[in-house]
Amino acid sequence: MYKIAAYITAYQDLEAVKKCLISLRNQTYNINKIFVIDNSPEMLKFDLLLEQDVILEHHPENIGIAAGIKIASKWAIEENYDFLWTFDQDSEPISDTLEKLLENYERLIQQGLSIGIVAPLVIDSQSNQELEGAIFHKYKFFPASNFENINPRKFYKKDFYECDIVITSGSLVNLDAAKNVDFPNEELFIDAVDWAYCMNFREKQYHVVVVTTALLKHNFGKFQSTQNIGVTKIPIYAYSTLRYYYTSRNHTFIENHLAKKSNSFHLSILYRLRTLIQKSIKIMLYEPDYKLLKIWACFKGTYDGFLGKLGKNW
Repeated sequence: MYKIAAYITAYQDLEAVKKCLISLRNQTYNINKIFVIDNSPEMLKFDLLLEQDVILEHHPENIGIAAGIKIASKWAIEENYDFLWTFDQDSEPISDTLEKLLENYERLIQQGLSIGIVAPLVIDSQSNQELEGAIFHKYKFFPASNFENINPRKFYKKDFYECDIVITSGSLVNLDAAKNVDFPNEELFIDAVDWAYCMNFREKQYHVVVVTTALLKHNFGKFQSTQNIGVTKIPIYAYSTLRYYYTSRNHTFIENHLAKKSNSFHLSILYRLRTLIQKSIKIMLYEPDYKLLKIWACFKGTYDGFLGKLGKNW
């Protein structure tokens, strides 16, 4: 049996944290401890957080997702855990998700692969849309399925596939591998923290794998509607001004950084500017409030991302 710790970043949503905790306790594979960092201004209080299998830290100053994962990872390594299973509060894994992740981990390491992160198939609980893992190519991240017949260094099977990045929620981190890579960058604060952390594993030649038979329900934002673009259905979500800023900034910063390594920085600049325009149009069309402020947040975030101006500055 592996020694497993789970981690949850909590923020001002008692009901979401409760559902996440219950889903972790209902796993068919035992989780030894659940580490919760509560970034709420006032500590969340309910009985489940006071039970013996939960370790709770309150940070009313809001240290963000990256710092929380870093604290939990260091703790789990010091306590000799084998894996850290990381979560946002608005996620619920199916009862056998952890069991299936570990089964596939075992299968892959028996093939001689060095696995850094193994993650479930993520499904938005509002729109029922699947979120694929992604692969970085030249100047941006593409859905992993686009590379099935293009990139020979990746494998894409029916029940599992390799990619470069997955989201934080549901990521099962191999702590033996985590000892050899940089911890999440606290300067990113929130959003795309998972992108950067996954790429740290990739740079050390560890594999990042999605198991499509292991399922996770996750809320990506406030679902507005679904739009048809060609044969593709695109879900539309509403986000806070803060979220727009950090998404625009961190995505710009990370993709520019990676594009420079592949001599495609000029393409990254054009892509980020195009993304800024597209996002501004979506805000005008679909956001219910604060439209101009949210567009300004995208512009400022993109600008700060180009400058590399990180930190908690919104």
